[in-house]
Amino acid sequence: MNSNKIYPGEKIKWGEIFIFYCVSILVSAPFRLHLIKMDQIYPLPYGLDIVYRILRGIGPAIGFLIIYYLLKSKVDKKLSFWGFNKWYSILAIIIIPMSLTITGVNNADGLDHHYYGFLTGMILIFYALGEEFGWRGYLQQALEPMKMPYRILLIAILWYVWHLNFLIPEITLKSHLIHFSFLLLGSWGLLKISESTSSILFVSAVHLAFNILSDVELPGQVKIMIVLLAAIVWTALIILLHKNRAKFNQISALG
Repeated sequence: MNSNKIYPGEKIKWGEIFIFYCVSILVSAPFRLHLIKMDQIYPLPYGLDIVYRILRGIGPAIGFLIIYYLLKSKVDKKLSFWGFNKWYSILAIIIIPMSLTITGVNNADGLDHHYYGFLTGMILIFYALGEEFGWRGYLQQALEPMKMPYRILLIAILWYVWHLNFLIPEITLKSHLIHFSFLLLGSWGLLKISESTSSILFVSAVHLAFNILSDVELPGQVKIMIVLLAAIVWTALIILLHKNRAKFNQISALG
């Protein structure tokens, strides 16, 4: 299906999208704005308070569940968890957590930095999955009848607003513009990767690159090295995936 055209008879379900988006914001907002501080309500030992960061990104996943399993949305679910190749998706998702475990991440609790690197990597996975089930798993598909540039722009705008950073006065205009530019690039890039892999897990792996650059306390050059290494692995996996699928299609065509 060519997503650059608007198809006769296809309509965007704006009411359904509105419900999804409201749920996404309302579920995540208390944690994103620190209105509910779980680490103070139920403090956890061994640095596990970091687990509560997952709640900041859980809204889109809850929206996904409500739309598909409560409201029984007819929007086509084109992405699966594993995608075209389960093992490629697993390899894609472990690169950044493994790198963080090796390099280690410093922390205020004085915990072993390799342990904390592993913990940080695992939390980033669940955080990214929370977002990607909603943005790519549902919203991207729901907006498919739109022309591609408008679709990407609208996803980026909704994604930006969901972060609620505009409510934080300390953030400068320059930072907002940089953040939106990353989200615009991500909306395009993650859409393309989702089309190549059909995997929410693989897309979440690439989402980690944005999170490590903004949310992990590491020297800038270390972050860049980790992201570059991951990008090389992801590119190789996608190339192999295309080759294997082409070979499979060729064999199938021969009967």
